[in-house]
Amino acid sequence: MSNSVEISWDAARLARDPAEWSLRLPVDDQHTLAATDDDAGKVRATVHAFVDAAIERVGFAHIADFVDPAAPEDDIVRTLLFVLDGIGVVVPQNGAGDLRQVLRDRDGDGATALGFHCDTCDLLVLVCLQPATAGQGFTRLAGARRVNDLLESEDRETLLLLRGDWTYDRTGRAGPQVVVSPILFTQPDGTIGCYYQTRTVRASLNPDDPADAPRLAALDVLDEVLHRPGVGFDLMMAAGDLLIIRNSRALHGRSPYIDQPGPKARRILRLWVDKETR
Repeated sequence: MSNSVEISWDAARLARDPAEWSLRLPVDDQHTLAATDDDAGKVRATVHAFVDAAIERVGFAHIADFVDPAAPEDDIVRTLLFVLDGIGVVVPQNGAGDLRQVLRDRDGDGATALGFHCDTCDLLVLVCLQPATAGQGFTRLAGARRVNDLLESEDRETLLLLRGDWTYDRTGRAGPQVVVSPILFTQPDGTIGCYYQTRTVRASLNPDDPADAPRLAALDVLDEVLHRPGVGFDLMMAAGDLLIIRNSRALHGRSPYIDQPGPKARRILRLWVDKETR
């Protein structure tokens, strides 16, 4: 049974209807939320309701002006953890067991794009502390439903392969060391799910083995679909913005950018969250 709420979106759909996935927090609510008191609980409930609805529709939720980016980092983290209470539990995101990381360009050479992928947690949580100096570094998003629908109409043989089991050797990383999962699949609620890490899954295949040739070709088709103009959506996060991505519903990546190393470098606070039952 399909979920009627889920949208098979593309970039044009998201640009046309930003209220489906983005909410701007009023300044008064931002200040109330930062206080993490009884009144803040009401704002948190509003944020929870929006996040739930947006993730049901498109697989991610964006909150503009979530925090004051000039606030101390510890205060921003306290506000974030307050909001995440009731949504999920923060889990380690690397082999070192870090519960939070600040992603930054230390060398001013962020020219390397990150391809579309899924992290190994339920929810990827990002807060932009400072965007890149030159205004680049878009967060790229692509919906599993849209990718599935395109392949369903264009290349069902490839879709069938992608719906089979694939092996990801994640030895030394946080979470399960070996993951066996389809790349595209139908979830119990009828939504289309995804799990994809192109380098990791390709490492399990032998390019010289004829038996692996169809699977490698299927990955090439998937990458081509993901990178078609208009399939993915480029989101420019401003300082203070929050983005929550459901890894089983939306793939993410990042465009290249030019930055200024040092204190003005692009900084993104990242947490991994596994969902609680609410």
